[in-house]
Amino acid sequence: MDNTELQEIFSNIGKTYKYETVAAEFTAFKDFKVRWQRSYKWADFKVSDYLSDAPEKVVEGLADTLFTRICIRDETSFSEEMCDWVTAPGFARTKQPVYLRRSRNITQSPEGKHRNLTDSYNRLVDMGLVEKEPDLFLSWTKEPSIRKVGQCSVLMKVVSLSSALDDPEIPDFVVDYVMYHELCHLIMGFDPKTERNGEEFARLEAMHPKQDEAESWLRKYCMYL
Repeated sequence: MDNTELQEIFSNIGKTYKYETVAAEFTAFKDFKVRWQRSYKWADFKVSDYLSDAPEKVVEGLADTLFTRICIRDETSFSEEMCDWVTAPGFARTKQPVYLRRSRNITQSPEGKHRNLTDSYNRLVDMGLVEKEPDLFLSWTKEPSIRKVGQCSVLMKVVSLSSALDDPEIPDFVVDYVMYHELCHLIMGFDPKTERNGEEFARLEAMHPKQDEAESWLRKYCMYL
């Protein structure tokens, strides 16, 4: 699908919501997202180019969802077709390389100066806390941030940990817990209707046997998840 086809879809959906002028184009965002500007009679959408090969029905569903949110101020969920398409195994498999190229602050390697994130992941698997995910990509960040020591892209299946944790003085269980916290997002999956860190997420986190000890250690050194 090119920009002309995208424009036509959004314009047609926009007419049903009484929008006279609608612009839409694919944009190379790092993350999967949509941005828009609008006034009373016009709207301008920047749509993630991760959707450029999506079926027409998926894009129509997205357009309808966005206009519903704009006009009715209803935080309606994405369409079933949309959710099924972005969570299908092939989506992460084909989009992940693009996401990695656009991610400027990751080393694109699990191997750090002092530890390998794969070892941490394997320990979690051995403990039965997570199952092997063949499409998972692990990486350290280039900058050693302590304000946020872990990040996860659920759709792209990428987990990155701050290089501030790549320190032999930091216990393995702390790194493992941060890894597990991010993997819990993957376990929860993509569900826009579910609170990102809600009760179910807290239940999963609590399954780690050293949760309290790890969180206490992180607070002591002013590190945040």
